[in-house]
Amino acid sequence: MSEWLGRPRIKKEDIIKYQPTFVENFPILAQYFEDNQKLRITLVLDYDFGDKFIEVVKKKYGKATPTTIHLAADEALKKWVQEG
Repeated sequence: MSEWLGRPRIKKEDIIKYQPTFVENFPILAQYFEDNQKLRITLVLDYDFGDKFIEVVKKKYGKATPTTIHLAADEALKKWVQEG
């Protein structure tokens, strides 16, 4: 969709402007198109570090799921960037 709109970055407002009912009728699909061009990071962690990371995620969030792992990684990255 972002390619169709001719923009490298789109927002929900852009989708609403060109297809007013799309966000209302297909919110998950609209979110997909909004996130489509965002930066993605893939990390390969050593076993020991990965195990430690999972334990910290479990301690903070109660369980290690894709959602809680994403939240923990996002929090760590934001903190690291703010510390600059």
